[in-house]
Amino acid sequence: MKYFPATLLLLVFSVFFISQTDAMVKTKASEVSYEKGRVISAVHTDNMHYTQRVRIEVLSGKFKGTVVSIDHMPSSMAGGSMRLKEGDRIIVYAEENPTKAESPDGKPIFQVSDYQRDLPLLWLGLIFSGLLVLIGGLKGLKSLISLVLTIAAIFFVLIPLTLKGINPVLITCIISGVIAAVVFRIVGGNNLKSLSGATGTALGVTAAGLIAFYTGTFMNLTGVSSEESIMLMYSLKLKLDFAGILFSGIIIGALGAVMDVGMSIASAIEEVRRVRPESSFLQLFNSGMNVGKDVMGTMSNTLILAYVGASLPLIILFISSEMSLVKIANMELIAEEVLRALSGSIGLILCIPITAFISTLLFYLSKKKGAPSYEPQTKKI
Repeated sequence: MKYFPATLLLLVFSVFFISQTDAMVKTKASEVSYEKGRVISAVHTDNMHYTQRVRIEVLSGKFKGTVVSIDHMPSSMAGGSMRLKEGDRIIVYAEENPTKAESPDGKPIFQVSDYQRDLPLLWLGLIFSGLLVLIGGLKGLKSLISLVLTIAAIFFVLIPLTLKGINPVLITCIISGVIAAVVFRIVGGNNLKSLSGATGTALGVTAAGLIAFYTGTFMNLTGVSSEESIMLMYSLKLKLDFAGILFSGIIIGALGAVMDVGMSIASAIEEVRRVRPESSFLQLFNSGMNVGKDVMGTMSNTLILAYVGASLPLIILFISSEMSLVKIANMELIAEEVLRALSGSIGLILCIPITAFISTLLFYLSKKKGAPSYEPQTKKI
């Protein structure tokens, strides 16, 4: 039974993996693909350097090995610039069967889509994983496994069910509880510390979700303030609960920080219980609260600074344009970011007394029953 949570989660992954694949197939045109490519040569065709004549070798997909020559505009509407040069790794848009209006001779269409960025990200991920295992040892390996399971839960459970029209807030709350249980079980072991930390985390995240839901509903937030949401609504014509997706994102954004707080408090109370087994209920609870108060300030800053950092270009835009403070404060885009930061921080703060109480209660009851409150420590020779 001790492996039941992990087994249950893996079962859920396998059940919904097919639904995720089906959803992707339905929303992707089979005649359009994005392939890896390499720039063989790039020559400016006018004095103003507005256009480049680029020869590209396609390196993946059914067009692998094909060499094409296309006209490329270095400037983009987004303000970026792709001035290609020989040897650049790029992503190529390939359309196999274009319409006659797009290609009168019926030949496939190729365009430069973007720079190829997956390889540096892959190396960065490998460095992250290596450092996690190298410095953390077995604990680091367990943390890496828990991270993979968390990402899998989001991609293979949350997103497919949301696309099927199920309430994303409800799904996220359930998934957050399962993730907390599995992660704490993997990282902390099968003990009261993991149980109390997971319970406190689940309740804290649920509190953050409820606060975000009721406050956002009161403020008439629609969840359609970003370009991505507008694309989902009008371009892909997906009938989704955009407000629910907004609140779901708030819960996921707060989950990591709340888990950190829950584990810190549960570990602190377990350590006090180990060193001073004669501690009373109130002493254990106060120890957990003292640790929570120290963690609370830094973790709240972590959440708020993360959201401010993500919105920094937007903040600079508003300040430089000298827009009215009343207008800025009441924009839905700004209200969403403030709601993210504050509701997540409130859930984090509530997690402190909840985890401290649950952890103290479990350790205190185990003391009365005479059961071991932690896994025995083996001394290395």
